[in-house]
Amino acid sequence: MADGWLRDVRGRLLGRPEAGCWLALIVRAIEPETHSTPDRDEHTPAHFLVGAWAPSEAGLYPRLPEFAAIASPDAQRALRELFVHLPPDARVHLVDETVGDAALLADMVLACDTNLEPYQRTALERFAARRRARLRDEILRRYTDREGDFERFRGRVLGAAGSPGEDPGAPPGSAPPEGGPGSEG
Repeated sequence: MADGWLRDVRGRLLGRPEAGCWLALIVRAIEPETHSTPDRDEHTPAHFLVGAWAPSEAGLYPRLPEFAAIASPDAQRALRELFVHLPPDARVHLVDETVGDAALLADMVLACDTNLEPYQRTALERFAARRRARLRDEILRRYTDREGDFERFRGRVLGAAGSPGEDPGAPPGSAPPEGGPGSEG
């Protein structure tokens, strides 16, 4: 039966991660499109990236997945592709892009899949670039090397424009702290 694999898969998918389970990511990477040529219009399907990370004996997951692949035309086919690459008894928890690295999957497919069509290659390169830009934006949003105490110290020593005694964290026109650099003595 065509649905037999789906019943088996449902029994192996976990709603929450458990010890010894695989982590897997399925992400839509290429939208369906129509490519026009002088001779005809070519319709291309959606494509999904799939990959899975095997658990280690210590319970950690490596950065690199065990595999990465591309599947089309729909999410069900992508799920089937995922399970083709897994051990027959593997329990799997599906993760999102906050856990799995979709740009890494795209890079692996781009590096290893010699059967990609030019439109697939171009679309995957764009997808990976967008995901890397999204990650860069998230890093800039969440992390900084700016620490208030250090900035105030630096401001008192160097000033806003590099002159000693000015505190860039102080309100405009305020006097330097009593007895600090730049104060009258």
